[in-house]
Amino acid sequence: MDGLLRIDTGHLVQPGEEGLLQLSPADISIFRKFQDGLQENRTPITASFLDEETIADIKSTARKLREKYENILILGIGGSALGTKAILDFAKGHYHYLEKQRPRIFVLDNIDPAPAAQLERILDFSKTALIYISKSGSTPETAANFIYFYKKYKEAGGDDGDIVIICDEKENGINRIAAELGCYLLHFPPRLGGRYSALSPVGFLPAELAGIDCRDLLEGAAAVQRVVTTAADEENPLLVLGSSLYQYAQQGRTTHVLFNYSNLLVEFGLWFMQLWAESLGKKETLTGEQVGRIGATPFSCLGATDQHSLLQLFKEGPADNVHGFVIIDQVPYDLKIPGAFSQEVEYAYFEGHTMQEQLHIEQLATEVSLVNAGHPCYRITLSEHCTPALGALFYFYEALTIYVANLYNVNPYDQPGVDEGKHQAYALLGREDFLSKREDYQRMTEKYGRESRVFVI
Repeated sequence: MDGLLRIDTGHLVQPGEEGLLQLSPADISIFRKFQDGLQENRTPITASFLDEETIADIKSTARKLREKYENILILGIGGSALGTKAILDFAKGHYHYLEKQRPRIFVLDNIDPAPAAQLERILDFSKTALIYISKSGSTPETAANFIYFYKKYKEAGGDDGDIVIICDEKENGINRIAAELGCYLLHFPPRLGGRYSALSPVGFLPAELAGIDCRDLLEGAAAVQRVVTTAADEENPLLVLGSSLYQYAQQGRTTHVLFNYSNLLVEFGLWFMQLWAESLGKKETLTGEQVGRIGATPFSCLGATDQHSLLQLFKEGPADNVHGFVIIDQVPYDLKIPGAFSQEVEYAYFEGHTMQEQLHIEQLATEVSLVNAGHPCYRITLSEHCTPALGALFYFYEALTIYVANLYNVNPYDQPGVDEGKHQAYALLGREDFLSKREDYQRMTEKYGRESRVFVI
């Protein structure tokens, strides 16, 4: 399938300048190696192209749960939840769980008693299936939620065999628990990190539960794979965009704004922020060199809404941003604005226009305004509101992130800055294999508390 995405990089140069940002020989050399990794399936994201047997297992599991349950409660956090939320919101709309669609799918992705208690009030656990997603199987927030809701599920007469656990294949507690429960068990593809797992069983099972064919997501990803591995250098959108973003970051434009002009893309923007932030924000290179703090800050916002909150800063504030716009060209529904209050000039001009038309006009006006103010912009247009286009968008940004990480010479798959806080939480909560550090962490937090300066109002 071709023509799913249109990627315009023509306004990444300053207005009035001739030509494009130059592709350096070093960038091209790094990109060649990256292309080779994709072509030879050495890059972990190519693990998304699952074998037919795995897809059949996912479809079979989803079909059984859809036939039996009115509700699905998915427990995850970070990469184990953000991709799923992006798929559901894009394909089914933000209010999908309020429509008369069955099963209703809920995603709990925080250890916060407020939404957990609300879900407990909303859900009948005798009619609710549990899906527990954690790559390591030890993510503390998700593990605590699973323990809590597993008890509610069992009290309502839930069948252990209907629980679904998605984790990696390593020998660990979660795989042992799955064996003990005799439940459905799906695994992350080897070497595929959580934030790259939307195009894997992590995203595919929820998609199938919502009636979305996961093969359509893969079809879009495959279209991107074909283009980025075969297109000539100057015609390769991934090479041109990735190199431009890197060059601008070296010049001080270290904030990558993604302006999504559709509510269907709000959750995709949050997925993008985790992907970009955890993959690029590093202080050590692949060769072990301590380089300080490098990377680029992701910032997702919603058009046209955030024209009324953030655009003033983007246009007249610090010149530290590159702006990406994502829009959907054709939608299967549009609403025509009727005529009313025609005697008032502020209202008369709307008649005959559609909401989608107005959204597109406002997007273009915003982009042109930013470029004319000297801010580099690019635009990605989804040809239509369809699942293959979303799969293409996921895969394009995954590949873009990995290529830019290669330019920085950092590991796009680890997150050492996250692990330190996680280990402190393990120790302070009393996890046995971290107790040796508990006193050190307690002293650290007590010292931190003594240094606080608190104002009470």
